[in-house]
Amino acid sequence: MNDAIAYDMDDAVAAMEALHAALTFDLNELETKILALGHPVTAVPDPDNEDLADYYAARASLHSGLASIAEVLAWIQCKTEDDPEGDVAVAIQPLPTLRGCSIH
Repeated sequence: MNDAIAYDMDDAVAAMEALHAALTFDLNELETKILALGHPVTAVPDPDNEDLADYYAARASLHSGLASIAEVLAWIQCKTEDDPEGDVAVAIQPLPTLRGCSIH
């Protein structure tokens, strides 16, 4: 595997970690705003309070993004554990493309 690919993978992991940190910061700020308005941070918003609907929609999106990033980073860690030398670029290969008829 060439060194450029290994370098690209390191950059990708660093970018994912930076994005995770940024989304975590945004989530903390959003939850602070919700609490400052005198409302609890619950999993389900109060249906009678339309003022907070956008905050809760943004909060759900941030949680979704954080979960997706965590899955990708966990997959990378799992695949690198398979490689005894810890070479990320060698351990991580793209998923195979399946050939066949599309159902759409």
